[in-house]
Order: sequence, then C-alpha cells, then structure tokens
Amino acid sequence: TRSLAVMSMVGYVLGLGDRHPSNLMLDRISGKIIHIDFGDCFEVAMVREKYPEKIPFRLTRMLINAMEVTGIDGNYRETCQKVMAVLRENKESLMAVLEAFVYDPLLSWRLVDAHKTKAGGGKGGKSGGSINESTDASTSADILEVLDGAQSNSSGKKLNAEAGDAGEDMGSALEVTNKKAISIVNRVRDKLTGRDFGQEDPVDVHRQVELLIQQATSHENLCQCYIGWCPFW
Repeated sequence: TRSLAVMSMVGYVLGLGDRHPSNLMLDRISGKIIHIDFGDCFEVAMVREKYPEKIPFRLTRMLINAMEVTGIDGNYRETCQKVMAVLRENKESLMAVLEAFVYDPLLSWRLVDAHKTKAGGGKGGKSGGSINESTDASTSADILEVLDGAQSNSSGKKLNAEAGDAGEDMGSALEVTNKKAISIVNRVRDKLTGRDFGQEDPVDVHRQVELLIQQATSHENLCQCYIGWCPFW
C-alpha cells in the first residue's frame, strides 16, 4: 500500500503514463509495487491523439482490493499526503534535476508532432538529394572550369541557398523543442505548488491528494482508457 502511494504521487509529478498491469511488478516477499517502463513521461500519454489518458495514476479495483481493510482511506491516503508534502517542500531541488532531463536533446517529445516531423524529414531528404546533385555539378564544373566558369558559380550559389534553408529548419525545430520544454517545466511546477487544477488559489496537500484520488477512481475517466490499459482490472 505504501509503495503504491509513493509511486502514485511521484508518477503524477513526473507525468508518468501507460500504467497497465504489465508495467507493474509485485515483490512476492514484501508485497511492494515496482514500476517499470518509464517511456511515457511528462504527460505524453495525456496529449496523444488516440485514447488520451485522463487519470493521473493507476488506482483501479485490482489495486484497491489488495489494500488493508481501510482501503484508500487508510495508509494509502496518509502516505500520499506525506509524500506530496515532501515533494512540495523540496520543489526547488526537484525542478533543478528535472530541467536537466527536460532540456535533454535526446528526449522523445521532439517527435510528438509526428506528422510535421515526417513532412519536414521528407523535405530535408529532398533537399539532401539536391545538395548531392549540386555537389556533382560543382565537381564537373571545376573540371570544366576552363570551358565554362559560370556553371561552377551557379552551383555554389545553389549550395549556399540550400544550406541556409537547412539552417532555418534546424532553428525552427529548436524553437519548437524549447517551447515544449518550457511548458513541461511550468506544468511540473504547478503540480508542486498546488496550482494544477486550474484554480486561482493553490490548494493544500490534503485537498490536492483528494482531487487526484477522485480523478484516478472516476469511472468517466477510466472508461476512456485504451482497452489494453485494462481499466476494468
């Protein structure tokens, strides 16, 4: 129960999604819950086009029935409150660590706009082919420079123009990535300050935990999950 509560709060702050039963492991001796597969973090699963997740963490009947007699209102809720209080007290340290991950150039939200990236890649591929063709033309022009010097100059201008287009595309991609990173950092900061429910005034730890449990156990939210998430378990 306590291990589930800890990962519920930590996973919520990290925006960890895709918590289907295959991503939860159970220690046979201690009974602790161990999470695996942290690929869908920073609320990626909540903003995907098909079957976006509406729940902050997994708290289905399979997990609730495994708790002690008090269920959610016993050790689980109390542990959630203590964990969230610790996270909020140390939010500056957490934000410093998370920002290093958010601005990591290898993270996957560069590919969130898959259709745009694919289209951009196709254009880049086309440009790459043109650059190769221009290089061949420049080589031929150098060999025949004595016969036709103008051809070499024309090819050089074409190369410079295409290189400039590639630089602009790279700058645009970097700008989009920075915007996504900033929005993710702001979202995590809102969670750690109690401003994650769209209210003007921040909520306290007890109210925040209560709202999160309500969202996680809401049938309206669970019924929208993908069938492979097994919300009925």
